[in-house]
Amino acid sequence: MRPRPELLNATGAPPMSQEVLNASRCPRCRRVVAPPARICPEHPVAMEPYTVPAIGEVVSFTTLHSPPEGFRSPLHIAIVELEGGARLFCHGDETRGVKIGSRVAVEHVDSIFYFSHIGFADRARLFWRRAGYRGEKVAAIGKSFVNGLLKGRFRGES
Repeated sequence: MRPRPELLNATGAPPMSQEVLNASRCPRCRRVVAPPARICPEHPVAMEPYTVPAIGEVVSFTTLHSPPEGFRSPLHIAIVELEGGARLFCHGDETRGVKIGSRVAVEHVDSIFYFSHIGFADRARLFWRRAGYRGEKVAAIGKSFVNGLLKGRFRGES
């Protein structure tokens, strides 16, 4: 099921072209819960539909070399915090290179959440995708700053 574009994401804007996860938010305390819940865990209030970016930060992780029956060894798992504070228990392909605080991508497949480590190149692409038209503003500000420095140097100012 694809999230509806009219729903707001954790930044208060419509979701961009990046992947999003369905969640819910309490209208009273603004707590974000993923996967979506009908009732707020803190209040007896119906939750509102919400979406969050499918990017989060690793809070904890481990590798189980003797996993429970029905799982393959090694089993890589992590707790990932999404924007808005929602935390998910996720499975992964590996934990090599993952640290507490690492940015990871989260995917929802058949009621199971999976994480994958985001390398430097992926983080850079994510930054520029999120920047969108703001990326043009950043470039213009940088260019203006460099031009200002050069003009000051040519005028003899220090």
